[in-house]
Amino acid sequence: MLAEGRLKEIERILNEKGSVIISNLSKIFKVSEETIRRDLEKLEKKNILKRVRGGAYLLSDNDKQVPLEIREQIFLEEKHEIAQECVNHIEDGETLMIDSSTTAICVAQEIEKKGLKLKVITNSIKVVEIFENSKWVDVVCIGGVLRKRTKSFVGNKAVEQLKDLRATKALISCTAIDKVFGITDDSEREAEIRKIMIKNSLKVFLLADRTKFDNLEAHLISELENIDVVITDKKISEEWQKKAKENKVEIIYTHIEN
Repeated sequence: MLAEGRLKEIERILNEKGSVIISNLSKIFKVSEETIRRDLEKLEKKNILKRVRGGAYLLSDNDKQVPLEIREQIFLEEKHEIAQECVNHIEDGETLMIDSSTTAICVAQEIEKKGLKLKVITNSIKVVEIFENSKWVDVVCIGGVLRKRTKSFVGNKAVEQLKDLRATKALISCTAIDKVFGITDDSEREAEIRKIMIKNSLKVFLLADRTKFDNLEAHLISELENIDVVITDKKISEEWQKKAKENKVEIIYTHIEN
């Protein structure tokens, strides 16, 4: 297929699915991933799509979030390593609040592999799907407005349901972590859900890879002092270590470089 025809077909797939993965397009068109990246760059210049690491998605005035299908492909190994470490801190009989982040989805997968006996409260359709046939995990899924890009329930009804629930641990992620403002998100509705999960849990685990640090988004989830444990993939700076100590936040690494 010539380049012009490939571009038209990529655009058709985008309009049909809303997002594309570079590796998948490479297989479909039997060309290199570098060729697909150049194709996506051309389409981005025409304001047809937004490129991100691993893929691209259609622009939307209603929701700026990168679609779940793409986020699941980004830093996948690191997310699973964070999830594996997180599961080491979970015991049978606990009640967990799990958000709709891709890292939390990895945690759900690791919980199912380990066969832990738990109750899980979540707003994530993906988390529900992981446990739908589980013998050991009871699931409470809060309802509300379906946010299609994250496959999660948000909005006033979701918030009201969550306010009446309690958990031993909250397992959440975020879009950004700032030394001054704390934990922030690019979605006001997801930030509200995570805020209540923190408030209604005895212990809070923040699951965040290295790219989240020293960034800031518009919607506040929580100040650092409300987080008990941060699990991340790489050692943070001395300045961040000092900030964590000041706020009594335990930092756990999946990798420690010499």
